[in-house]
Order: sequence, then C-alpha cells, then structure tokens
Amino acid sequence: MGRLFHPDSPLMKFLSAVGELILLNVLWLVCCVPIITIGPSCTAMCYVVRKIAAKEAPNVPKAFFQALKENFRCSLTVFLILLIPLLLAAGYLLMGASGGLDHIPVVKYLSWVAVGIIGMVCSYVYPLMAHFDNTPGNTLKNAFLLPFANPFVALVATVLNLLPVLTMLINEDLFIRLSFFWVGLGCALTALINELLLAPVFRRFAPEEPKTADE
Repeated sequence: MGRLFHPDSPLMKFLSAVGELILLNVLWLVCCVPIITIGPSCTAMCYVVRKIAAKEAPNVPKAFFQALKENFRCSLTVFLILLIPLLLAAGYLLMGASGGLDHIPVVKYLSWVAVGIIGMVCSYVYPLMAHFDNTPGNTLKNAFLLPFANPFVALVATVLNLLPVLTMLINEDLFIRLSFFWVGLGCALTALINELLLAPVFRRFAPEEPKTADE
C-alpha cells in the first residue's frame, strides 16, 4: 500500500498529471474571459502541454503566464485575423443547424466546409506558435497548408477541438452533463492529445528550430 502512494508510483504520477491539467484548464478559462485574450491563452496552454508531453515537469502557472506574455502580440494578431471568418462560420453553422439554410442547400454545405477548414487552421495555428518563433503571416500560412499534407491528423484534431460545439448541436442535454468535464479538465486534456498528434507532424514538416524548453 505504501508503494501505491509513493511520489514516484504510477498512481501518484497520474494524479499529479491530472492536477496539472486541471490547473491549466482553470488558468486558460480565466484568461479567456476578456475574450480578446483567447488567442494568447490558447497559445500559452499549448506551450504548457508541450512541456507536459515532453515530461519536463513545468511549473504550470509560471510557464503559462510566461508563454502568455512572450507570445501575446503574435497570438493576438492571429486571433484578430481569424475572428471575422470564425464569427461568420459560427453564424452559418448555427443557421444551418436550425434549418435556416435548408432552402439554399449549396450555402449550407459550403458553410460546413468553411467551418471544417477554419477549424483545421485553428487546430494547428496555436500549437505552431507554441512550438516555433514565426511571423503571424507565416504561422497562418503553415496552419493552412499543414492540414492538407496530413488530413487524417488534421481531421482528428479538429473534431476533438469542435467536440463541445458538436455535442451542443446534436444533444443539448448531453452537452450540459459534460459541461463540468470541459470546465474542469476537458479543454486542457484536448490540448494535450492534440500536442501528441501534432508534434510528430511539426518535426517532419516544419523547418524552423523549435523553442527551447527554458524560453
């Protein structure tokens, strides 16, 4: 029994990792409240999960706020550039789900395609900023091109990121039941899974040198 609760036991390591993700999830949610800081907060969360995935045992609050500060300008610029297409896509998605576009099916289906493309770009853009120093323009270009080079990974990452929205559209009761999971842990866990999916892609295709662990 004593070994079970030893700091180096698998159980304690698992509980420690869960605790880090919960703390990260809370920090991300709080820093997203001003709305305008959603982009920088996403980049900071991706930076921390990158360290967690690399087993670097980060100090979660310190690493999060350091990344938030260092990537704020670039992340904010990218977020503002993506904001208009995101709002348009969300509007068409809601209209399509409510039947408002049933009389113009071409627009309805094109809106779903647009949502998928924007979702893939967003799935890549913030992890890219957490891994590499680059300009907003080059980051957006890479985030647009990489999903087409790796469609399966891009599809999985996008579905994971859109899962709360898809759940809400399909079953509102289920979404409400799962809301505590997303608020407590789900977003950070999704970011960690995406990091495990996307990191090999970045190593294969991205020519930039990754940020060092102590940046």
